[in-house]
Amino acid sequence: MKSLRYVFAALLILASLTIIGCKSKQDPAGAGKSAPQSAAGAPGSQEKTGVPVASAQEQAEARAAAVKALARFESGDFSSLYKEASSGFQALGSESQFVAKFQQTRQKIGVLKNPKETSFETLPNKSHVLVYRISNDQYDTDIRLTFSRAKNGKLELAGLNQHDELKK
Repeated sequence: MKSLRYVFAALLILASLTIIGCKSKQDPAGAGKSAPQSAAGAPGSQEKTGVPVASAQEQAEARAAAVKALARFESGDFSSLYKEASSGFQALGSESQFVAKFQQTRQKIGVLKNPKETSFETLPNKSHVLVYRISNDQYDTDIRLTFSRAKNGKLELAGLNQHDELKK
């Protein structure tokens, strides 16, 4: 399980670098940090100057894409999830590797249900990162989904990270 976590952590880092790029020499200190949520606590609210704020429609589209991806996870349709992902995501590994890893994880931890959104953030490159808490009788899982817009305008899965914790 640890090796699976390391593989997906590496995939997420590679996807992030592919999408965001390494701009540390160009950005002033702290420019890439996420802004705090507003006092009202509205998900996706960002106050810091220079950090994009997603419109209500953009947030709704990102959440709809996340719900679709999570439904694929719950049903075990990992192949469709991979096929609908961005080309940058697909470049990190083959479909058969992706499907095999998630089937292996599913066999170990079981089906996860009842996702609850814990955070929504829009990155400077206008990608959206949504984190969900999903669980079953034995595990609590945090799944982080990153979506970016393709040239055709469709939101595509660009990053994925799953962290499983055994319930005590």
